[in-house]
Amino acid sequence: MSTAGPAAFDAIAPTYDASRGGTARAAVFAEQLAPLLDPAEPVLDIGVGTGIVAAELTARGHRVCGVDLSPGMLAHARERLGARVAVGDATRLPVRTGSVAQAVSTWLLHAGPDPRAVFTEVARVLRPGGRYLVVPARGMRPGDDIGRIVSDLEDRLDPDRTRRDDPEHLSLVAGARGLRYEGTASERPTVFRVSPEAMARSIEGGRLFTGAWQVREEDLPLVAEACARLRALPDPELPRVREMADFVMVFRRTPRTG
Repeated sequence: MSTAGPAAFDAIAPTYDASRGGTARAAVFAEQLAPLLDPAEPVLDIGVGTGIVAAELTARGHRVCGVDLSPGMLAHARERLGARVAVGDATRLPVRTGSVAQAVSTWLLHAGPDPRAVFTEVARVLRPGGRYLVVPARGMRPGDDIGRIVSDLEDRLDPDRTRRDDPEHLSLVAGARGLRYEGTASERPTVFRVSPEAMARSIEGGRLFTGAWQVREEDLPLVAEACARLRALPDPELPRVREMADFVMVFRRTPRTG
């Protein structure tokens, strides 16, 4: 597994929104985040991407600024948000220390940046008492037969757990950097249908997360093995009803001491 840099996201920027549910999915994320945000304070969207979620938050009365490492993604964000977005690395934020009351990230921490560095930077830019709201991409894995195979593949590709964005892992990472984990909020169950064959086709060749997770050539046999396991399941062409949940993790900047 290799880290997805800006070039990888530049390449998938034109199809990124459609591959992840488009405006309808972004609206769901915004509806989950909005009640947890103070409309009197601006919001920093870290990893703003195409700006699709930030635009939905803006439509709900929030003032959102965003940073992202991919110029290709930001080209779409500027169409939605204008000059309120800038190129910026989540691990080296172009933001003053202690200047942010609230920040959000949607589907960021599974996509490559070191979460330790991200939380260090978030802790730096947040005011004491400020909050960081995280919508994870992989925080709750489906436990069905497809999910077990794909989860096993992800663990084998990422033995150091650099892409884990579940509460158990991130609460420890954040806590070591002065951000207290306050639990989950705004949980919304999601039901969808996909067949083992369709899942195998979607990950063949190492195209995990529609290009956001770049698999090294030497690890492609692991992907091929997972595809074979998926196709060996009973009725591989039959769509399964699959369940997962979207939710928001809430982190708060603890007061500085010393």
